[in-house]
Amino acid sequence: MPTKKTKEPKAPKEKKPKKPKKTKPPKAKKVKKGKNAPEEVEELEEGQQPKKKLPLPLLLISLAVIVAAAAIVFLFVIRPRLGGKDDDPDAAATVEPEPEPPVLPTEIPIGDNVSIVGMALEADESGAKAEKAKTITYIYTDLNDAGKAAETYAAQLAKESPSFSVVDEEFVRRTDKPDYTADEGMVLLARNVPVVKEETAEGTEPAKLEDFQNSVQGMLLGGGSGFAAGLLEPLPAPEKEEPVTYVHTVRITWSPGECVVTADEEVGKVTSPPNNAVPAGQALSIRGAQNRMREMSPSQLGLEGESMAEYELIPLDATELVNGVACIRINVYNGSNAANPNGFRGSYLMSVDGLHMYRLDTGTNEIVELEDYP
Repeated sequence: MPTKKTKEPKAPKEKKPKKPKKTKPPKAKKVKKGKNAPEEVEELEEGQQPKKKLPLPLLLISLAVIVAAAAIVFLFVIRPRLGGKDDDPDAAATVEPEPEPPVLPTEIPIGDNVSIVGMALEADESGAKAEKAKTITYIYTDLNDAGKAAETYAAQLAKESPSFSVVDEEFVRRTDKPDYTADEGMVLLARNVPVVKEETAEGTEPAKLEDFQNSVQGMLLGGGSGFAAGLLEPLPAPEKEEPVTYVHTVRITWSPGECVVTADEEVGKVTSPPNNAVPAGQALSIRGAQNRMREMSPSQLGLEGESMAEYELIPLDATELVNGVACIRINVYNGSNAANPNGFRGSYLMSVDGLHMYRLDTGTNEIVELEDYP
């Protein structure tokens, strides 16, 4: 039998030395939102001590101090030099409100059920206001004689109470009569608006200047007199402000077949022409006062009728003082053709300088100056 060969044992294999593992640098951990990043640790060389880092709260406080200091320097040093206006530190904190557009009417009526858009303004006109005018205009058409219609209406206004007078643009009464026969023309009439006088409270009287001065002098001097009394000077009389006066105006403009009437209220005062005064050094005679009164219209005296020729004027011989000026009294009676002949109609006072005319209430002795006296 064949015999098996015996295998020789193999020599053990030598193990190769393992390669050293490569050390990978540590990956940075992802930081979730809202959390602080972890502090990085620097690699230290042999024998080197680790550096100490400031805590995070101290870093935040230092950063806040630096920001605050920079803001203060900007507000109080740099900004005033650039602008040159905000010298006051409080001015920087004051914020002025933005102006708003004015509140104005959205529509303006121009006829029956007709209107146009109102004026619209921007915020830079925030103080603007809209006031409705007092002017009223009427147009009369299809007139046969426009000039005659204007004359008739002017006569109606002269009978109003208080009455209207024909005036110029300065509200001075005109002595000439408008030419109503012209095809075209214009006439302006006006009257003074009565001034409302301020009344004192019932049971009280206004303090007099003399009483006040005497009381002050008595307190200072103890009722005595002499040298000290001369040291007290009289108090100056308070200045009275002239009240603002208004006039009602009616402007009548006519053209063929048409008459335009415009009524308004304006600031001013109806006055008489300066040539109505008597020359200096002269005085109005009784006959002169009587003739002047005959030239006036009854409406100016608060009477009815078209002419003063319808009345009897009886002057008195004696003069009377009104406001320190001598005046001539003239009594007015109905004419013989009136329904009540010779009936007493009123008593009037005309100043001898020709500038004033008063009506006397014989029942109360109250004297009222006539505004419409030319």
